[in-house]
Amino acid sequence: MSDSTDSSGDFDQATAGRTTLRYLARAMHTEHPSDEPFVLNNAERHALYRIKGATMLVSSALVVFGIWIVYLPHTLWASWFAKTHTALGDWPLVSVLFAVLVLYLVLHALLLVYTGAVRLIEMTCQFPRFHDLSFTRHINQLAENSPPRGLFRLRMSPRPLLPWTLSGYLITVLLLAFACNGLVQWVLRLSSERAITPIMTISTSTLVAAIGISWATYRILQQAQLRVMAPLTIRQFTNELVEEFGREPAFRQLLPSVLQFAAVSARPDNYAHLLLREALVSRFSIDADLEKGAKTEVFPEQLATCPDAVRHGLERLFIFTILIDGHLSSLERNRLRQLQRAGILTTSEAELESLRKNFVRGEGLWV
Repeated sequence: MSDSTDSSGDFDQATAGRTTLRYLARAMHTEHPSDEPFVLNNAERHALYRIKGATMLVSSALVVFGIWIVYLPHTLWASWFAKTHTALGDWPLVSVLFAVLVLYLVLHALLLVYTGAVRLIEMTCQFPRFHDLSFTRHINQLAENSPPRGLFRLRMSPRPLLPWTLSGYLITVLLLAFACNGLVQWVLRLSSERAITPIMTISTSTLVAAIGISWATYRILQQAQLRVMAPLTIRQFTNELVEEFGREPAFRQLLPSVLQFAAVSARPDNYAHLLLREALVSRFSIDADLEKGAKTEVFPEQLATCPDAVRHGLERLFIFTILIDGHLSSLERNRLRQLQRAGILTTSEAELESLRKNFVRGEGLWV
C-alpha cells in the first residue's frame, strides 16, 4: 500500500494565490480605485450629461404644458370662468381652483420625472451597491433629521432629495418664477406704448417658467450626482486621516470642534455630512462627552496652538468638510474668512472655489 501525498495545503495556497491575483487585477482595472477620490469616468460623464439634458427638456415641457392648459380653457370656454366669483372679493373661484389643480398635477408629474432621473443616475454609477451598503439606513436617518413628511415648508435647496422636501423646493422655485414673470410683465407694460397681447403674456410666462424649472432640475440632478460621489470620496479621505493621525490625541481631541466649526450638525439633513460625521466618529472613536465639550468660539485659538502637522491635518479636514456637499453656504464662508483673518488658513477663496467646481464636475475632491 503506497502512501499518498497530502496536497490539501498546496491546494489552499493555490486558491489563495488565485484569489489574490483576481483582487489585484480588479483593483488595477477598476474605474474607481478605493484609495482615490471618486472621479467620473467618460461613460458615466456622457450618460449624466444626457440624463440631465433630457430631464431638463421634459420638466420644462411639463411646466409649459401646464401654463397653456390653464390659459387655453379661459380662451376657448370663457363663459365657464367669467361669472364665478367669491364673496370675499373679485376672485374668480373656478379659475383659482382650476389653476391649483393643474399646479398639483404638474408638481406630481415633476416629482415622478425627477425620481426616475435620480434613479437613472444611480444605476449609471452602480450606486449604492458599490458605494454605500447602508444607504437605506442613511436615507431613513436623513428623513428623521429633516422636517416631518406632514410638515410643509418652502425650501431654497433640494437637499436631501426626499419627496416631501423636493415638493417644497419646487413650489419655492415656481413661486419665484411667477414673481419674476410679474416683474417682466410690469417692465413690458412700462416700456411698451401698446397694450400687451395675451399671446405675449403667455409666451413670456412660459419662457420664465421654463428657465426657472430648468435651473431647479439642474440643481436636483447635481445633488444626485454629488450623493453618488460622496461615499467613496469620504471613505478615501477618512482612511488617509486615520493613517496619518489615528494615534494623535491632539487631532482626535479637536475633531468635534472642526465639525461644529464647519457647520456640521449633530443631526445633519445633508447626506455627505451625515456620512462624514459617521465615518469620523466611528474611525476615531469619538464619544458623546468629547462632542459636547466642543466649542466653536475658541476653536481658532486651539488650532493656532496645535503642532504644525496636526494643524495641517485639521485644516485639510475643515476644507474637505465645507466642500464635500458641493456648496459653500454663507456660514461656511464666514467661518473660512474667520480662519483666514486669524492667519491660520492660507488657502484662498479662489482656490477653494476651483476645488469645489472640479468636484462638482466629477473630477474628484483632491484636498
